Parts: sequence; C-alpha cells; structure tokens
Amino acid sequence: MTKCNLSNLKSVLAGTFMIVASCGATWAQAALPSGKTTVIYFGQQKAEDFETKVKPLFAEQARPCKSCEIVNYTPYTKDGAVDMEALRERISSLPQGTSFVFFDFNMKVNDHNKELVEVLNKKAEAGLVVVGTAGAPQAKEASSPLSRTVLGQVHGALIIGELAERDRLMPTGFYGPEMLTALRPPKEIMGQGYSPLIFAAVLAENWQKRSSQEWVEYFRSKKMKSRKIWLDLGDMF
Repeated sequence: MTKCNLSNLKSVLAGTFMIVASCGATWAQAALPSGKTTVIYFGQQKAEDFETKVKPLFAEQARPCKSCEIVNYTPYTKDGAVDMEALRERISSLPQGTSFVFFDFNMKVNDHNKELVEVLNKKAEAGLVVVGTAGAPQAKEASSPLSRTVLGQVHGALIIGELAERDRLMPTGFYGPEMLTALRPPKEIMGQGYSPLIFAAVLAENWQKRSSQEWVEYFRSKKMKSRKIWLDLGDMF
C-alpha cells in the first residue's frame, strides 16, 4: 500500500469513527430520562372528578416531585361519558413524552374489548409500563379471576389491589397472582379505590431512578423474594 493510500485510509477511518461516536452519543442522550415524568391517565370517572379528586390526590402523594404530572387522556362522548369505542385509538397514539400509563379501572375481557388487550400488549412489548387497578366487576356482574380481565392479560402490567380493615382484600374485587400487591390507603379514603393511584404517584416520584424495563423487572424480583403476602410502599420504594 502506498503512503498516499495509507494516509487516505486513515482519514476515512477517522471520519467513520467520528460518525459512529456522534451516533452513539445521540442514542445515549435519547435513552436518558427527560427529567419530567408524565403519567397518562385512563379512567371511568367524569372529567370533573379527575380534576377535583384524582389530580389533587396524585399531586399530594407525589409532592416531592416538582416535575411529575398526571394527564387525563380518557376519551369522552359529547354527553361527558367515557367513550369506550375511542379508547383503543387513544392508547395507540399516546402523547410524546409519556412515562407510563395508569388505568383507574379494569374489566372482564369480552368480544368488545379484546382488541384493547392486543393494543396494550403491543405497547408493553415496545417498553410501555402499564400500571392499573385490580378493579371489580360491574354491578350485577359476577366476580372472576384477574386472568380473565383486560389488565390481567397485559404482559408485565403492574396491577395494584386495595386492602380494607385488617388488611383484607375488598370482597368484590378481581384477584389472582397477576396482582403485584394490594395496599392499605389512609383510613379517611379507605374503600374508595385510591390505593392504585397512590402507587402510581409514588412510582412517578421515583421514576427517574430506573428505565421502564428495569422497573418491571425490579418489581417482579421484589415480589418473588418477599415472604410477605402484600408488599407495602416501603418494601417497593
């Protein structure tokens, strides 16, 4: 190889190295947390209930986190009811910067919502963390295992139940091994189903400590290693 060709080869290799290094830096920056934690909320309450009940409780529980926010992304009809038909589309097009989603309801899987399970699983496989309540059957509807519910069929979903007095599960709720844990809320709001929201707020406060995939593996490991029936917040964070 001539001296001239060797010099040219060194120049090409140097340029290639700079491009790769630049790309690597870009990818590294993209993988870093943005510094803001945005929780996307889906519920069955009216929009005004979100503003007067859900949002204030979230802010109170995540108080140390000045960059945490919860955004109501629930689709509503013109009458103000939850638009279940538009829910799947909303989940398919989450806002940019979504940290994780929180489902403030759960339901049995049927022909009308099985596509919702498929969409959520695709999102979960792509790295989205799904947090949700274990939930309870609708009025005049028999209970069933969590495995037959929407969230119970979402891979890696962090499902939270609620404990009542004497640390007992609510008798009408869905239950099964798919549940990460059940929490006892403050006495003044016990029985209102706010334990999963409290978990979501504390997770938001700590979100920047791990990647989304690391959080799912972290909680799974905590559950497997614990001898407790129900992990509390102090056990998990």
